[in-house]
Amino acid sequence: MKSLKVTHFFKAALWLGLIVLALLTRFYHLENKPIHFDEGINGWFVLQMQTLGFYKYDPNNYHGPLYFYLLRWSELLWGQSLAVLRTVPAIFSFFSIFLFSYSILTERKMQRWMIFFVFLSPAFIFFGRSGIHEMPFVFFQLLLALGLLRWLERPDSKALVLAVTGFWGLLVLKETFVITLLCLGLGILSLGLGEVRKQLSWQKACAAWTPLVRSWVLFLALFFVALYTGFFKNPWGLVDFFKALVPWLKTGVHGHGHEKEFAYWVKVLWQAEPLVLLGIVLALPGVVGKNKGLRVVSVFSLAQLLIYSLIPYKTVWCILSLVWGFYFVLALQLDRSKKNMWVLLGPVVLLAALNIYSAYRSAFKVPIDMTHPYVYVNSTYDLVAVQSALTSAVQNNPQLLHTNIQIGHKEQWPWPWLVRSFTKVDYNVCGKRVSTNAFFYICDADDAPTVEAQLTQPYWKVTVELRQAKEGALVYFRKSDFPTIPLQGHAVLVGVDGVNNEK
Repeated sequence: MKSLKVTHFFKAALWLGLIVLALLTRFYHLENKPIHFDEGINGWFVLQMQTLGFYKYDPNNYHGPLYFYLLRWSELLWGQSLAVLRTVPAIFSFFSIFLFSYSILTERKMQRWMIFFVFLSPAFIFFGRSGIHEMPFVFFQLLLALGLLRWLERPDSKALVLAVTGFWGLLVLKETFVITLLCLGLGILSLGLGEVRKQLSWQKACAAWTPLVRSWVLFLALFFVALYTGFFKNPWGLVDFFKALVPWLKTGVHGHGHEKEFAYWVKVLWQAEPLVLLGIVLALPGVVGKNKGLRVVSVFSLAQLLIYSLIPYKTVWCILSLVWGFYFVLALQLDRSKKNMWVLLGPVVLLAALNIYSAYRSAFKVPIDMTHPYVYVNSTYDLVAVQSALTSAVQNNPQLLHTNIQIGHKEQWPWPWLVRSFTKVDYNVCGKRVSTNAFFYICDADDAPTVEAQLTQPYWKVTVELRQAKEGALVYFRKSDFPTIPLQGHAVLVGVDGVNNEK
């Protein structure tokens, strides 16, 4: 009896420790990295919801409405801040770990391995702390995958609910659901037509189709319609859902400035998440293995990797949709036999240690380490310094919130969200028009002569890089509102009798 109590105590302590560490890695100091331009765009869409009263779905945005409503509801609870923008993905990253703590599959060891992999995954940590759609999207991918794997083991109502919920979540989040569903279809077909007919038989479907499942499916269908129609205020939003595929395909084919080579994903994994490479290697024999779940997941994961590699348009956060499938493969291979586990344990431990360092480096050591592959076209610490100077000036003189400012740089995001409290913001490019007597300007370097010819007071001019891998910008601070030099050592004084004195 005493031994049993000790066992329960250590198990409870282990779970408590895991929960605490999961909370720390997902929620600690969420504002420790500069805002990404996509986060600013998402925040701006939520601001528009305040005016419209709903999210107006745009098929050219390539993102479904659910995430924006979740952000809106979060802001109603906790207010507007960068941390709140990142809270929703952090919650889904946390839930993704403990999703595997439930008795969904008979292969319990496999689920415990998945807890370990997801908990330590640099992608799940880094993008789970980023205010973009990817983490909620992957959570629903996991639900769908678990539902399908359970169906192969035990075709019951729980499997159906998991799969349907996962499928629904993909549809209301990102148009890349097309790739996910296509690759899952290929994985299922790899079982052979006879096995597919057996698994998808009418008798099995009827046995699993309980009144609870029927009610749940009806609820999700109505919720789907409500989300895309702005809760019935924008009926055309539902039509736009079906129109979105064409512009999305055009973007993927043409790249639009995000073109990468075929081997891009493997290179990123080698640098940022090497444990996944072991999963890729193990997926190759998994394709012809006898284990049905392993075969489906292996074909699915390899097919996704191939399709994402062939598509010219590549943004690094899509890697989150790639890594979890290969972690499934690795977990299933480790679960198959003791021999497999002991052979693989050494490489897993070594590569997991590299994963841990990658996660620490990208999320905590240097939150915006520009050499880390997961950091992509992100705002810089220069932007943080400029924003901090602007915030300090407003705190000293709140009337500045109602004074002209001009965001006249070609790369304007994420400024529309950052300056949301200002009432007089001019977004014209400085080269076309210079706002009169603005106390703060952001302009392209080529527009300096045009801007400085219009200045009637002394201004500090600072040259900064506001976004990674983008051309620099000029920022002008009116000296009367910024008596000390912003960004010490980088400013020159302009606007006084044509003087340009270095400071």
